[in-house]
Amino acid sequence: MAEVSIDDVAARAGVHRSTVSRAFSRPEAVNAKTRKHVLEVAESLGYRVNPLAQALRRRASKLVPLIVPDITNPFYGELARTMAAAAADRGYQLVLCVTGGEVAQTNAYLTSLQEMYAPFGIVAPSTTVDLDELQNVALGSKVVVIDRVEEAQVPTVTVDSAEGIALAVDHLRGLGHRRIAYVSGISGAYTSRDRLAAYEGLAAELDMPAMVLDGGTGPDVGERAAQRLVDMAREERPTAVIAANDMVAFALISALGVRGVSVPDEVSVMGFDGLEFGARFNPRLTTVRQPIADMGVIAIDLAEKLLKDGETSHVVLAPDLLVRESTAEVPR
Repeated sequence: MAEVSIDDVAARAGVHRSTVSRAFSRPEAVNAKTRKHVLEVAESLGYRVNPLAQALRRRASKLVPLIVPDITNPFYGELARTMAAAAADRGYQLVLCVTGGEVAQTNAYLTSLQEMYAPFGIVAPSTTVDLDELQNVALGSKVVVIDRVEEAQVPTVTVDSAEGIALAVDHLRGLGHRRIAYVSGISGAYTSRDRLAAYEGLAAELDMPAMVLDGGTGPDVGERAAQRLVDMAREERPTAVIAANDMVAFALISALGVRGVSVPDEVSVMGFDGLEFGARFNPRLTTVRQPIADMGVIAIDLAEKLLKDGETSHVVLAPDLLVRESTAEVPR
């Protein structure tokens, strides 16, 4: 006969598996009636908590999960590197959890926070998170999100996307550009939506044509956006492009080069991230820089504040402009 699992208890009791976990490990975090029901179901099924797991739970763990979508993306790589150093300074050890951008996998890692005996977890989602799951897990575990998550009652740290897009537009307009296009990023990400909305808002405010080169999603977004640009009549083409992030900018510049379009001689291109690789790219990338190192340190600060006094804070950081070689005055 198969051993009864926590999932079996959750299914029979009609609750989430994290509720079952809390009923045994953190009874004060569960409604008394719900806990009584869960314990009765567990007893009827013959479910027993692993005594070794209980013993481990009583120890103060210093393992901190960082949940990211894609470690091959330099943004998350830099975030993990800087956060690992910040965590080590506080006596924690960072554990990297990679979701592949799948909401279901993000949920699985969130649910396992309690089973990992983690003091807190940090989530850096690339797409929309499951708000119900996030809120449910946050009832029993401490969670900080590196992004803006609407309506989430958890601490968050993010960068002011609207200010960043304004910096990019001001820079390009200062170089004489008036036909400024935008290449969107992952459609489900809050930051992508914020940046697109900021661009469209500024275009309307400045009476500037809104030219969104939507390359879709996936690794070929730069290729598709570049093809859309070269398919336009020369007199209608944008003279400058703002990419949703540095990775899109790198791909776009490379794809334009293959199609015989020189950056910045024929079109200027900007990114949004401030990745270290941008300083070594050819041409060196002009970009809106996010304070990635600060984001990691502040996320841990927010988690410790949550542990200490239960305070839920939301921090919005200001970006700055890195002017390099991928932007120039509008072609004459």
